[in-house]
Amino acid sequence: MTSFLICSSLAIMLQGDGKSPMPSPWKNPGYMKLVWIQSPNFGVRPDGYEIDTVVIHSTVIPTLEKTTEAFQRVASQVSSHFTIGQDGSIVQNVSTFDRAWHAGVSTDHFGRQNVNHFSVGIELVNLNDGKDPYPQAQIDALHAILVVLKRRFPIKQLTSHEYIAKPFGRKNDPTIFPWEKLKDLGLPMYFGKPENEK
Repeated sequence: MTSFLICSSLAIMLQGDGKSPMPSPWKNPGYMKLVWIQSPNFGVRPDGYEIDTVVIHSTVIPTLEKTTEAFQRVASQVSSHFTIGQDGSIVQNVSTFDRAWHAGVSTDHFGRQNVNHFSVGIELVNLNDGKDPYPQAQIDALHAILVVLKRRFPIKQLTSHEYIAKPFGRKNDPTIFPWEKLKDLGLPMYFGKPENEK
């Protein structure tokens, strides 16, 4: 059975239970289209945590395919809920109701530790070298996912990986990300150096 979820301009197609193997040969899903390629690297969210945060990352890995492969390796011990290619293609790696392994040792703006417990992680394919751009197609897909997440969960903040990673300086992604393009969502955004680190 194929089902469709339409939100703004995002059309997400899910086959069966939504989980697909790595396609061979690889082909990006395409602008605003999603495939769910389940990562083995996830866990159950602890009781008592509300999903209210979205963490934005850069992959440093140059392609959607290579990032998806990395999240398929158990040895990597890393995953995200979504990865967005520069063409606006989307791969879902982990159910939003489960705990992906994206934030590492972390503390959010409110002083809460273990940000993985209460967040959704979104990876953007980008070299994070300060030169690689975030194309509009990628921003469009990110924006559409955030609209869906706002409807599903009580999202109260967007944050960069850099902002929450401890100790500060352990991560610096997403470098040169255009946060102003997400202002219309009306969510507080935390990025750069936290106030308590200045």
